[in-house]
Amino acid sequence: MNEAVMQRVAAGLAAVGEQVSFFHEHFGRAESEWKHDGTRVTHADHAISSALAGELLEQFPDDEFFSEETEAGTEPVPLKARFTWIVDPIDGTNNYALGIPVCAISLALLEKGTPVCGFIYDGGLRTLFHGGPGLGMFADGQAIAKTEAAPRHEKVLAVHTPISEKNHALVSRLISGYKLRAYGSGALHLTYAALGRLDAALDLTVKVWDIAAAWAFCAVTGVGVRFLDTEVFPLRVFDVHMKSVRYMAGPPEILDRLEFVVRELRAEAGQG
Repeated sequence: MNEAVMQRVAAGLAAVGEQVSFFHEHFGRAESEWKHDGTRVTHADHAISSALAGELLEQFPDDEFFSEETEAGTEPVPLKARFTWIVDPIDGTNNYALGIPVCAISLALLEKGTPVCGFIYDGGLRTLFHGGPGLGMFADGQAIAKTEAAPRHEKVLAVHTPISEKNHALVSRLISGYKLRAYGSGALHLTYAALGRLDAALDLTVKVWDIAAAWAFCAVTGVGVRFLDTEVFPLRVFDVHMKSVRYMAGPPEILDRLEFVVRELRAEAGQG
């Protein structure tokens, strides 16, 4: 890791860590509003987003900073700086507002559009994960040793809901072979897949701010991420109105099985 990245890793850890008390103070208490796309947002989302932007841009004024809570009317912005920060200040806002402890602060550092370090504070576990390629994986500052996942008779697959009608056939094919889980946090789905706590994740309605941080984790642990449409990284443009990202993540043997189902359905639909 070069010095410029390591400086930002230290700053990202400190910035997220400073928001932990506020995150828990307003957990289950924050009043909700509804955004242009019908999703929930709270004052805590805005406050954490603003605090992280202020802290990181003060230290690195030449960096770019984008948030899920970027103003709705903002036009797409091409990434021009060497380093870009992307934050989902509270991933799993519905859970957070309702007092369900499956929610997270998700911050990603990108270099030339590719995530090089992720920072995810898991509110339920009260653990701050961070890591990236060439850096390693850490939980509350302690290195996480890579271990081989123990074989499981039943495979657990995380999916993100709601699921659009065009994806019903895909999910229906998977129900018989996997135990499906929908935790309500795209960031934690991919984090848990990266750490081997889930066998795989298949998310069909997430956005780049949901997955950028945990994508860096997968690059460390060797968990594959395959996008069903176009590749997302390196990211060239940030658009708060971007289309949903569809991806699957897991070890190669599971990804091959999932990809077979996807190809089979596309062939049946005459899409090749």
